[in-house]
Amino acid sequence: MNADTAYGFAYRSGYHRLSLHHRESAAMSLSRILIVDDSPGNIQLLSGMLEARHEVLFATGGEQALEIVARRPVDLVLLDVMMPGMDGYELCRRLRAGAATADIPVLFMSALTDTVDKVTGFEAGGVDYLTKPVERAELLARIEIHLTLRRQRLDLESRNAELARLNRELEEEMARRHRAEESLEVTGARLSALSEREAKRWGVAAFIGRSPLLLRILDEIRRLHRADRTNVVVLGESGTGKELVARALHFGSGRSAGPFVPVNCSAIPHDLADSAFFGHLKGSFTGALDNRKGWFEQADGGTLFLDELGDMPLTLQAKLLRVLEDGEVTPVGGAKSRRIDVRVIAATNVDLELAVEERAFRRDLYFRLAGYVVRLPPLRERLDDIPLLAEHFLKLLGEEMGVAEPRVSGEAMAAMQAYRFPGNIRELKNLMEFALISSGGAPIQSRHLHFIDAPAPRPPLPPTAPVAEAYRAPATGSLPAIPASGVDMSGFGAPAGFGGGEQDEARILDHLAQVGRITNRDCQALLGVAHQRASYLLKKLHREGRLVREGERRWAFYRLP
Repeated sequence: MNADTAYGFAYRSGYHRLSLHHRESAAMSLSRILIVDDSPGNIQLLSGMLEARHEVLFATGGEQALEIVARRPVDLVLLDVMMPGMDGYELCRRLRAGAATADIPVLFMSALTDTVDKVTGFEAGGVDYLTKPVERAELLARIEIHLTLRRQRLDLESRNAELARLNRELEEEMARRHRAEESLEVTGARLSALSEREAKRWGVAAFIGRSPLLLRILDEIRRLHRADRTNVVVLGESGTGKELVARALHFGSGRSAGPFVPVNCSAIPHDLADSAFFGHLKGSFTGALDNRKGWFEQADGGTLFLDELGDMPLTLQAKLLRVLEDGEVTPVGGAKSRRIDVRVIAATNVDLELAVEERAFRRDLYFRLAGYVVRLPPLRERLDDIPLLAEHFLKLLGEEMGVAEPRVSGEAMAAMQAYRFPGNIRELKNLMEFALISSGGAPIQSRHLHFIDAPAPRPPLPPTAPVAEAYRAPATGSLPAIPASGVDMSGFGAPAGFGGGEQDEARILDHLAQVGRITNRDCQALLGVAHQRASYLLKKLHREGRLVREGERRWAFYRLP
C-alpha cells in the first residue's frame, strides 16, 4: 500500500482525526505515538486500543515514518519488524542515529518469536519487544512504563540543565561579588587613606596659634572627639574658623569614616527646604523627576554641618526639631520614615541666646542642638596668634606664587596687631595675599597692607567726656584695641565692658549724617564693639525713634528718619 492509499484508508475508516493536523488543541497534553506497520488492519487495531489515551500517528513504511518524525516530534514508536523496503531494525537504527530522534523509545511488535530476532531488536536500539498478537492490557502497560521512563528522563535532563544554568549564574554572581569585594577593598582603602588625610588636614594640627584662648578651644575639641553623638553649636564672628572647628570635630571622632555634609542655611530656597533636608520621591511635586536623598540621609553615619544656623526660618526650625527628637526622616511624598544616625554641628555668628529671647529662634531647638557650645574668640582677642597665622598664610601663598620665604617687617606686623580685624582669620589671609602681591616678593611693609573694613578718619567729637577720645578712629584708619578693663556702662542701661554710652550714640548719628546708612557690622567697626553691643545701641536708637530700620535680620540696616 502506498502513502496515498494509507491516508485514504484512514479517512474512509473514520480515522481522519489521526491526520497530521487533527485535534491540535485537544492533543496538547496527550502523548504522541507513531505506529509503523505495513498492514492497515494492524494499524486500525492498534489505533483503536490507543486513541482514547494518546494522540496517534501512523506510517506504512520506514521512509514515510522518517518524514513524519522530521515534521512532528513523537513520544514513542510502535514498530513492526517485517516490512517491505526498509525493515524495522534499519528504521530503529536510523532513529537512533538522528540527533532529534535518538531518545525516542522504540517498542518492536512482531510475530517473530526467536530469541535471535529479539536480541537483534535490542541491538538495533529498541527498548522493548512485544510478540504479536498483542494483548491490549499488556500493550497499554508497556507503553505507559516507557512513556513514564521517558518523561522522568526528560524531566531529569531539564532539571539538570536548569541546575547547570543556575550553577553558571551562581558562578558568575560569585565572580561579580568577588570583583565587587576587591573593588570595595580598594575603595575602602582609598576612603580610609582619604579619611586619614582629611583628619590630618582638618584635625587640631590645622589650628595655628599658641594663645590661651586657642589652647582652650583645642582642648574642648579633643574632649568632644570622644562624645561623637553630642550635637554641638559653634558660635563666633564671621571668619573665626567655625567650619574648621566643625571639620575637626568630625574627622577626629569615630564618625570620620562617615560623610561630612556642609549646608549653608542662609542659601536654602524656602520652597525647596523640605526636599533639601529630608529628600523626596519621584513625582511628589513638579520637577521631582527622580527619588532624591535629603541632607540628613546623605549624612547618615556621619556629620551634618549647619552653617549660618541663625538664618534658618522658624517653619523649618520646627521640622528640624522633629527629626532631632525622633531620629527619623520622611521624604516629601513618602509615608514611610527611615532611621538615621547623624551628629549635627551648627554654626552661626548670631547670638542665639539673644535670638531666643527675641523669639527669632526656637528655645527647644536651641537646647536640642546645644549639647555643647564652643565659643570662638575674634582674632583681636588673639593678638599673640597674629604673627604665627601671618607666617602660615605667607608660606602657603608663597608656595603658590613661587615667592621664596616671604617676610613681614616689624612695622607691618605692629600695624596688623593694632588692627581689629572685623573679618578675623579670613580677613588676615586675604590681607596677606594682597600684601604679597603688592610687595612683589620684597619684605611686606605697612604700605602694602590693605585694611578693607577700617573706617575713614573722622573729625573729633566735642570732648564731652574722656571716653570719647578712647574710641575715636586714629588718623591711620585702623582702630585701637578695646581697653582690657572695658568701660563701666551700668549707668547707661548696658552691662559693663561694652564701651561708651551717649558718646557712642552720638558717633552713630554723626556717621549716619555723613554716610546715610549703617549696619550692625558697620557699627561694630565704627565703635570697636562686639555684635551684641552694636545691636543694643542700634535697637535703642530705633525704639527712641531716632533711627528707622530697613530690611530683616542679617540684611537689616538703619537710617535717619
